[in-house]
Amino acid sequence: MEMPPSFNECVEIMNDPQILTTSTDTGSKIKVLPDNLSNQIAAGEVVERPASVVKELIENSIDAGAKKIIIEIEKGGKDLIRVDDDGCGMSWEDAELAFSRHATSKISSQEDLERINTFGFRGEALPSIGSVAKVRLTSSMDENRGGKLVAIEAGKLELTRQIGRPKGTMVEVRHLFFNTPARRKFLKGDSTEFSHIAQGVTQQALACPAIHFSLIHNGRSVINTAPTEQLLYRIAELFGSELAGELVQVKASAGDYHLSGFVSNPVYTRSNRTNQYVYVNGRLVRDKVIQHATQLGYSHLLPKGQHPVIFLFLKMDPALVDVNVHPSKAEVRFAFQNEVHRFVSQSIRSALSDSEKLPFVNPEREETQVERQSEPLGNAQETIRYDSRPETLVPYAREKFGDMQKSLSALYGGLGSPPQPSNPSGLDSVHIFEQKGTPISELMYSEFEPIGQLENSFIIMQGKRGILLVDQHIAHERVLYERFREAAKDKKVDVQQLLFPESLEFSPSEAQILGDQLELLKGLGLELEPFGENGFLLRSVPAILKNVDYSQVIREILEMTDGTALQKKYDEVLIMMACKSAIKINHPMDFNQMRKLISDLEETEMPYTCPHGRPISLLFDMNDILKRFLRK
Repeated sequence: MEMPPSFNECVEIMNDPQILTTSTDTGSKIKVLPDNLSNQIAAGEVVERPASVVKELIENSIDAGAKKIIIEIEKGGKDLIRVDDDGCGMSWEDAELAFSRHATSKISSQEDLERINTFGFRGEALPSIGSVAKVRLTSSMDENRGGKLVAIEAGKLELTRQIGRPKGTMVEVRHLFFNTPARRKFLKGDSTEFSHIAQGVTQQALACPAIHFSLIHNGRSVINTAPTEQLLYRIAELFGSELAGELVQVKASAGDYHLSGFVSNPVYTRSNRTNQYVYVNGRLVRDKVIQHATQLGYSHLLPKGQHPVIFLFLKMDPALVDVNVHPSKAEVRFAFQNEVHRFVSQSIRSALSDSEKLPFVNPEREETQVERQSEPLGNAQETIRYDSRPETLVPYAREKFGDMQKSLSALYGGLGSPPQPSNPSGLDSVHIFEQKGTPISELMYSEFEPIGQLENSFIIMQGKRGILLVDQHIAHERVLYERFREAAKDKKVDVQQLLFPESLEFSPSEAQILGDQLELLKGLGLELEPFGENGFLLRSVPAILKNVDYSQVIREILEMTDGTALQKKYDEVLIMMACKSAIKINHPMDFNQMRKLISDLEETEMPYTCPHGRPISLLFDMNDILKRFLRK
């Protein structure tokens, strides 16, 4: 049996020039991909949808020092994306070279990569876009010398020529994904795609208030901001003066860390994080460390399941943050994430405590509340470790937060294990009365008679079968939901015209979503009329909504749809409106009101559970009660 060659023999064979030159083996399966195919693969990461193209082009304009950026969109960006700026422009040679992969003017060495000061730096955006669309770029550094036109189609250079144009750059992207129909097929409707674009432009406009942004969709102006040095003015322009009036300013510094911006009054919250904008060195990021630090800064002041509105700008030495994590550049890694977490949470807490818009409780009480109210770290828990070793903290952080080190370590060490309530009496409540109410699914409410209320929240009823407890809020919610659903189905919703129309302001992306759903909303009794760029006049509401904040209802509808068609969330919207209108807990009722509610409940299709699936009634069976009192 022939032995395989030894390691030394392999080295000699590999170094033999005769063997290297005479080898005729052509069975190699590994090949270098052509540039066109490489760019299409890269486009899968960089160009997810039209909004990705807009983001990359705007970032290039900002890096070029533009003071005015005009974005024109047609059919949600599928047919046309045009971004025109008045930045520094490109030379004739650079205009063509810009479509070469990994060609960039932003960095040139390893040291530059470790201290990124620009939005773009990978050199992947333009070649990736050019590989899946028809692109025309015109750019000029001096209008007196003219500029250059470069046309790219599916990654191939089609045309170059000199043209006249003012200083700046314009990139025109047509028929995105025309050569990759499988990817184009997965794009959403025009309104959905444009809402993503509007959200992206809003994010960039917040980061650069000194730049004039103009966004036009199908010939209609959607965003047209005036340059300003005041962030609050830009926020009011994009989100409305009502929200701007509910904000608390945040301004703090510690060593190389500087935090500025605004957070909302704890009373002014949202049910999701859609209106949370956090920037690190001017770049929008989605970071779990900062999200958790923000929640901790509010402590127990936030209602359960609610999130604040946030506009925060964190600046630091670029060497302390790695932005080269993902092609989308929305993820970052901090060199000292422990200090970042402490600094952000403490800065928000201090801003809220100093604000005149709300009373702030004793900080000593907070530490017993945070464990129960702050969100768990989730996936970020593995990356946040509170290390008490001095060498892990930079000097300024150790000096600033030394007193908090032990308490925070103890606090987070116990996260997820809330303290058990004490029982000073020593009695086990489980053994005091073991009888538990049983959810019911088949009985007649008319067999029971109301005898009163428990805590003004539950109707107590008695009958031969025992004691019945009815949750008045969800019982009424079931009644209203079924009535409202039938009325909406038959388009016979009772409507109440507002004597004075209510003016509502929204962000551009929210206004776009609302504008596409006006007919469906009108079918629910909510008549909205466009008013201004991103505003609406509320002229009528469904009669079911009594003593309810109408604007809050519409904002909740926006949060529920979040860019999806209202039709898909129609039932959820009906449930929400019924819940808002139903009588609340701690609401006293007389016997006539109780009987009327129970009678209405019995006439519904599903009188035993609320629209969310919770039991409406609990039965304490008479036989079980007799047994507990040792009676036969």
